[in-house]
Order: sequence, then C-alpha cells, then structure tokens
Amino acid sequence: MTGEDPGPEFVPAGQLPRPAPPVQRTPARERSELATDEDPASRVSWDRVPVDPRLVGLFRRQGIGSLYPPQARALEPVLQGRSVLLACPTASGKSLVAYVGLLQAALEGRAGLYIVPLRALASEKYEELKAFQTLGLRVSLSMGDRDLSGRQLDRTDILVATSEKADSLLRHRSPWIDRLGVVVADEVHLLRDPDRGPTLEISLTRLRRRIRGLQIIALSATISNSAEVADWLDAVHISSSFRPVPLRTGVYRDGVVRFRDGSEQEIGASGEPLARLVRDTVSQGGQVLVFVSTRRSSEAVANALAPEVRTLLSPSELEELQTLTERWEGLEEEETEGQRRLRTLLPQGTAFHNASLTNSERSFVERAFRARKVRCVVATPTLSAGINLPARRVVVRDLTRYDETFGASQPLPVLEVHQMCGRAGRPGLDPYGEAILLARGASEEEDLRERYLEAEPESVESRLASEAVLRNHLLALVASGEVEERSELFSFLGATYYGFASSGEEIRVHLRRAEQFLKDHELLEGGERLRATRFGKLTSDLYIDPVTAVILRQALRRGGGDAPPFCLLATVAATPDLPPFYLRRGEEELLLRRLADEERDLLVHPEEPPARLDLDVYLQTLKTASVLESWIEERLRLVDISTQWNVSAGDLRSRIERAEWLLSAMSQLARTECRPLVRRLEELAVRVHYGIRPDLLELVQLRGVGRVRGRALYNAGFTDLARLARAPLEDIAVCLGSHHLAQDILRQVGRRPRSDPVPPEAPPDRPSSSWGANPPNNEPRSHPE
Repeated sequence: MTGEDPGPEFVPAGQLPRPAPPVQRTPARERSELATDEDPASRVSWDRVPVDPRLVGLFRRQGIGSLYPPQARALEPVLQGRSVLLACPTASGKSLVAYVGLLQAALEGRAGLYIVPLRALASEKYEELKAFQTLGLRVSLSMGDRDLSGRQLDRTDILVATSEKADSLLRHRSPWIDRLGVVVADEVHLLRDPDRGPTLEISLTRLRRRIRGLQIIALSATISNSAEVADWLDAVHISSSFRPVPLRTGVYRDGVVRFRDGSEQEIGASGEPLARLVRDTVSQGGQVLVFVSTRRSSEAVANALAPEVRTLLSPSELEELQTLTERWEGLEEEETEGQRRLRTLLPQGTAFHNASLTNSERSFVERAFRARKVRCVVATPTLSAGINLPARRVVVRDLTRYDETFGASQPLPVLEVHQMCGRAGRPGLDPYGEAILLARGASEEEDLRERYLEAEPESVESRLASEAVLRNHLLALVASGEVEERSELFSFLGATYYGFASSGEEIRVHLRRAEQFLKDHELLEGGERLRATRFGKLTSDLYIDPVTAVILRQALRRGGGDAPPFCLLATVAATPDLPPFYLRRGEEELLLRRLADEERDLLVHPEEPPARLDLDVYLQTLKTASVLESWIEERLRLVDISTQWNVSAGDLRSRIERAEWLLSAMSQLARTECRPLVRRLEELAVRVHYGIRPDLLELVQLRGVGRVRGRALYNAGFTDLARLARAPLEDIAVCLGSHHLAQDILRQVGRRPRSDPVPPEAPPDRPSSSWGANPPNNEPRSHPE
C-alpha cells in the first residue's frame, strides 16, 4: 500500500479545491479504531467537532442534540478531508457521518455524490438531505427512470443516485463528475453481491482514478474484513459494535427465549411460537417484524397473525386503520392483487412486504409501520437491506432459502441474518431491541446460537471475476476513452478491489474471453489498440449488455419493418437484460402452441447464439412476451393478468420497466439497422409503459391519465386532445369521476375551465406513480435497475 491521501484542502465556496500533496500512507489495520464497549447512553457534544454551525443548528432542530461516540470519532478524519470506512451495526447512526461530510463539502464549494444500492434507499436519503436545502444547497435524485438534464446537474450540489446511475454518469463522462469532492458509498459491504457489487466496485475505481484526492466515505455493516476494504479505499478504518438502542439476541424454544447474555424470558399464553411472540410484543405496545423466506409464506403468515393482532388493538386504533386503508385505496388508477390482499390485513394492524407488491404499495406499508399504525409486518429478507424500518422485536422464522445452484435450500448468510436482527430497537421509543430466532429442539437451539448469534459475518469478496460482468465493463471503459491499451486496462483492474485482494490471473483469463467476444461481434475494433466501434459505443451509451445488443441487432436485420408487436416483445424478452417469468404447471403446452403459430415471424430462435436459450428458457421468454401482450392489448384488467398468468403486480412492473427500456434501446439501434421500425418501436415502448392499445397514445400524454382513465375518455367520445379541448367541463368530470382532474386536463390542453378562475399554466413534470406517467419522447429510456 502506498498510503493515505488526506483529500482536497477546504476552500471558500465557488473556488476549486487544490489537490493535496501525496503523503505516506499507513495500512488501515494499523490505524483502525475499534470500540466494543462504548456506553449507549454516552454522548459527545457538537462543540467537540468542527462542524459548520449552520449544520449543527439544523441537526439540533431535528432533535439531534449530540453525537454518538462512533459518529464523533468518524467525523474527525471526515472533516479533515480524509477517506473513512465506518463499519457499525444497523441503526447506529452511520448516515449522519455521511451527511455531515457531504454538506460540509458542499458549503465549501465541492459537489457530493451519495451512492446507494436500492431505489427505496435512494428516496429515503434524498428526502432526509432535502431538509438542508434551506442552506442554499441543491439536492437532486437520480434513480429508475428519473434522469437529470445537464443543466439540472450543473445546479446540483449533492446528488443521490443508485449504483447504476452513478455508473451511467461515468460512461457518459459527465462534466459534473469533475466537480466531485466527496463520494459516499452506502452499504459498501454489498460489494459481495453478485448483481450490484461489480457495478459499485467499478464505479468507485473509476472515480478514484479520475479525481485526484477524492474523499470516499464508505458505510458498512459489521463485516470480518472491513479493514481490508478500508485498505483498498486508502481510508481510515473505524469499526464499532455501538448501538444507540442495545440489542438482545436469543433463541426461542418451548415457550422460553434464552438470550445470549444469559437471561431468559417466558412467553405467556398458548399457541404457535410465532403467534405467542407477536402477541407478547403487541400487547406491550410494541411493533414486530417477522422475516420468512418466501413471498407465499409472508402472505400466509400475515393472514394467520392478523386476527391475533386485531384483538389487541383499541377501537380508536382500529378506526384509524380503517380510515388509512380507505384513503389509500383511491390513490391508484387500477387495482392490483397486492391491494386486494392488503385491504383485508391493514384494518387489522398487519401487513406483508415482498417483491410481489409495487413500489408504491411497499412504500405505503413502510410509512404505515413507521407511523406506528401497522403493528406487525411479515417480510422477506429484502426488507433488511438498508431501509430504515425499526421494530421493538424482530423474529426470524426461516433461516434457509432455496438456491438454484444447489437445487435445494441453503442456510442464510450470517451477515444477512445480522442485518435482519439489526432492525430491532426503535431509537427514542424502546430501551432495547430484541431479535429472536426459532428452534424446535435443544440441538437446533445450540446450532442456531453458534451459527448465527455468536458467529462473525462473512468477509466481503469481489464479484468481478465473471466473463459476463467483464464484457459489460470492459466495453464501457473502452467506449468512454478511459482505457486504450491493454497495459492501461490491467492497471485499472489492478486498482479494483478484486485486483487489490487477489493475484488477478483468473480475471485475466475472463478478460481475454470478454475481449474476444466483443471483437467477434463488432463491438470492439480488431488490432492491438482497444477501440470501440460505433455499435459498441452506442451499446455502452444505451447501458445494455453486449449480448443484448447483439441479439437486438440480429433481430433488426432479420425482421424488416413489419415485425408484429408480439415478436418484438419476444425479442427483448430473449435478452439477458429482461429476466423471464417462470413457467407454471399447464403453461408449457399453451406456449408450445404459440411457438408453432408464431415461429415464422419470431426474430430470435432457440439455441441461437449468442443467447443459446434451451427450449425451457425460450418458452419462459414467450410467456413473458405473452404477459406483456395481454398488458398492451388491454385484454385483461391488471388483477386478471396476475390471476391468468400467475404473476404479481410487482414482478409485472419490473418487466414492464425493462421491456420499455429495451424497446427504446432497440429503436436507437434501428436507426442504423432498420429505419422503418424506429417509429413502431418508439410507439411500442410507450404502449408498454402505459399498457394501452395504439388508439390511446395521444390521450396518455396528459398528466393523470393512464390506461383506465384514457379508455374511459375514449369510450365516452373524447378520442383525442382536440375533442377534449372542446368538451364541457362537467362531461369530462362525469366520465372521470373527478371534477378536479377534469379541470386539470382542460388546463393541460390549453383551455381554462369556465368554473376555474385560475389562468392556465404549463403542466409540471409528471409525477412518478407506481405505473409511471412520463410522456413519450425520442430519447432512449434509462436503465430501470
């Protein structure tokens, strides 16, 4: 290791920071600060740290009158401009350290980037940071289909973005990146995640190479090799077991919880263990999170627990829950299966939380739980990843999960279980939190205690050594001009966490194969120098997998200009960027018939390179295209699509977003490969976005109008914007069941309603609903993550 860079010198706002001279670095292990016995009641005065008084004032008004010891220790190097890795348990206040670093830098004229792994977490951090805009700072958000223009970025002081959005900024060589002084990498232990880890690893490497003296603030759960990750980042390593609310962990067996500290607690009453633990918590005014392994289990367990919870709530609490449920039901244009199921649970103070729900449905459950209206949530482990949702008690029922690689259930990672347990304990509400595992016998109790409660979390290992991953990032590095020679490429890979922690021979083998693939398929030019072709540059800019690009180009060259919509949908469904729906019992025969009927027009065939899909997987892609076809042809209501094809609204939403993005990318490729298809692909992308037939394309340009309201207007004779502009206000209101929405529609079409004295305004940007509401355009849709 060569050492620690203290980061850019602080300068007045508006001036560029001068790079600090290099200094001798010290390995993180020699400068680790460990604390395992700090008193949860101990606090450190703001006066002890040189934070800008304006920030301190705002934090105090938020009720943060002092600091926890790890926060104070971390802020010392952060405020010196040094990189820091802070490894602490969940709910220990790590985010405040990141906020201070970003805000202090912004006040001194340096831009900041907050990178998070999940959209829900991005929204949460954005809302929290917006409170500091009163200081004259501009905070922006980039995630999903929410992109920023160059002008918006120029005015941004702090950007909250998902890993994919940060990577996209680097690929497009955004000038805003050069203004960065601070980058926060939240949940940095997710470097070990095979899906999200490589993108975060590559992005951090690119940022550190591009910006000399860049300050990194990495936030991590407690992991066994956090010092090694800190060494890679040239960061001060601060590790602590501190929690503001002490956590008691234990195992329940035969009516008794035996905690690690040696204490025991009898759980009264009778019944199943889970019901007894939930009743015990709610009867004492607490809330409980229950973790199970599958979506089906989360719904079944929630239904079983709901009557138990309901009997413990007061009449006024039940009335509040009923009002909350009724208010929520009118917010969505179209009912989903998730809404139907939650509708029976919410009035009983219980809910489930899993990926079958749409983003807005999951967000509603989270808000209702934080507001202490819902008392029990049964969730899959995805809820444990970073979202701020504490409870007095956490019960982890299932400690295995089906693994396709092994074809059987496998034990959950220790880190994942610790993340779940870390949700226990609500600051300011509970004197302690309790996390409880369930055992059926004495031997299992001992095994769970040793395997999870007393074990160290797994080490973080790089997931970069994959040919599929390297194909994508190699092309991006070359297309952006960051590397032109192999020596530069090997130097870059040596700066990654993978290169730091290993010899790199394995990655060289994968790299050679990835390079050969890109050259064989005309994404890179031949020869010794590394140069992207026009096709390769467009592929990188569109943020699609190189295999996806090759499949789409083959289809465009094969299809001409008259490919039916189903065949275009089947094409994008056959790419690695759109995970297909699994086949259910009885669907194989139906899809084989569909294959026989459409075979002549299909643009991708089974076993065809580069996808090489076997028949089973190919039929899954045809199912995905069939579900999307049902959606855009308005043949079925959303709930009926879910029932007929056995797919959830949340899963359908994710496929819709990806299909729209890929159809838009395909339309860009068609400009050079098959121009007659460009307009059809653009329109098909809009149809997928809204779930409409072509006759509604004009009406859904209106804010607040989607497939249901658009069809209602069309069937009432308001078939285009011109007819709407001439229509009486009351007729539109009757059609939509909303006088307010009718007024807004007339303003959007440029006519002031007679009963509305407000002059017409330009419609604001469309808000993002659970089904999207952005107007169509000719720009490629951004990666939906």
